[in-house]
Amino acid sequence: MVSQVTPGLDALRAGEASELERELRGRKCALLFNPTGAAIDGTSALDVCRERGIELAALFSPEHGPRADQEGDIESSTVGQLPIHSLYGATRRPTAVMLDGLETIVCDLQDVGARFYTYSSTIFHILEEAAPRGIRVVVLDRPNPLGGQVVEGPIIDEELRSFIGYAPLPVTHGLTMGEVARFFVRWRGWDESLLSVVPVQNWKREQLWPQTGLQWRQPSPNLPDFRSTAWYPGLALLEFSGVSVGRGTEAPFQILAAPWLDFEAMREALEATLKGTSFSFQRVDVTPTRATFEGEACVGVRFDCSEGEPTHPVEFGLRVMAALRRAHPDFSPELWQKAGQLLGSKRILDSLWNGELNEALEITRADGERFKREREGVLLYD
Repeated sequence: MVSQVTPGLDALRAGEASELERELRGRKCALLFNPTGAAIDGTSALDVCRERGIELAALFSPEHGPRADQEGDIESSTVGQLPIHSLYGATRRPTAVMLDGLETIVCDLQDVGARFYTYSSTIFHILEEAAPRGIRVVVLDRPNPLGGQVVEGPIIDEELRSFIGYAPLPVTHGLTMGEVARFFVRWRGWDESLLSVVPVQNWKREQLWPQTGLQWRQPSPNLPDFRSTAWYPGLALLEFSGVSVGRGTEAPFQILAAPWLDFEAMREALEATLKGTSFSFQRVDVTPTRATFEGEACVGVRFDCSEGEPTHPVEFGLRVMAALRRAHPDFSPELWQKAGQLLGSKRILDSLWNGELNEALEITRADGERFKREREGVLLYD
């Protein structure tokens, strides 16, 4: 019989972290949460904390707000008598006022395994502000939906670091949120006693989300299911480059579209860059209901994969970028450079611009292998 994959919240609830739980009961705590922080039966992390006698003095919410359904900056609010401090609004890190009197911050968010998904940056800023104040951070861990084996670079260039890529991580790192937090602590040389992780039980690194048996709770409006999440690290690389990547369509991150897109030129270019892979594509005409080209009729390309979902989404994304550049030689250099914020490598960006796809893929693979070695000391799962 296969054992149930059990997130950290459920393990805490079942008394599997009894010593830590006793400590939490005696401390003034805050909770970083959204609806992805829920027990297997749907009970929210907030209610589990109350159920277990853990006193909460405040709440924090990441990008997309406490209900994971908003875009853009989020205002702070309240639930009952508890303040909900937004960490994606006027500030993206907890302030001294927010932290006043707190002894522990409990974090329960479902990450998606991509460096530029901002939940890990929010955890980083919490750790960064907690460390000098002696505030303890507890991560209730959850599986990486993309599994823990595939790692794809590039590791972000230092000069390109920002809130969507703060630490020297590759695009897909194969780490859980708890492991990412451990990486942050080691990278910055913080006291390791600052951080506690309640591990996922019975999760193996080879397991993708469908193998966990867990219900998908969308972490943001454009990741409604595992399929969109599996494609996300690929086409999202072009998010800032003046094209639609499928937000506001029926297939987020599986469609590339623009009013000016030349499908015949793209078809020819994609046949070259995707040759020998498991990917196929077809023309679609879409009108996005949100984000880039909202309300505008677009010519698009919809992608599919004979393996079901891409196992190496970053390499797929680079192949699409190479095709876009080849099909549209007049593509704006300024918009192209904006992709660097997500891709995180000027060298790869320049290689793709100059038609050197193989060079870009080699750098990506080398960085992935390098990070596999660098991450060994923070891994919690086999």
